[in-house]
Amino acid sequence: MHDSKDVQTMLLDLKVDSKNLLFILVAGDEAINRIGNGTLGNKNFDMLIGCTGAAIFERVRSHLVDSVLQDLGKSIQCGTVKGLSCKFTVIVGFTDGTEDSFEYLYGSESQGPPKYVVDFVRVAIAETEGWYQEQIRMVTGSQDGSSG
Repeated sequence: MHDSKDVQTMLLDLKVDSKNLLFILVAGDEAINRIGNGTLGNKNFDMLIGCTGAAIFERVRSHLVDSVLQDLGKSIQCGTVKGLSCKFTVIVGFTDGTEDSFEYLYGSESQGPPKYVVDFVRVAIAETEGWYQEQIRMVTGSQDGSSG
């Protein structure tokens, strides 16, 4: 098993009813991409692409705990699917050029991924939020960044 210090790229993707409600990519080369906020009320489906300092990547990677890495290679259905179909995928790229992934399949009204995965997602959202809102303001010309 790889260690979190070997991680070079992290991609998080949440699709609900086949709609991409959240997509976050952060990389050691300072690349950052994001779509949405992960909620059903999301109104922004544009892919925002840029570069940022290494700090965002490092802060997200610091929360890539062993329990998250141990899910790599798995496809896990979380009980009976109730509500809208949800698919949450994480792809991790390593410094040796390899990559691995895991996915959780669940319903919008049923049990989703475990707390350690949800906590990792929340950190990724929080750490990229400032950059994301700044990009939305630049694209829309909005002063408050409120697009969803």
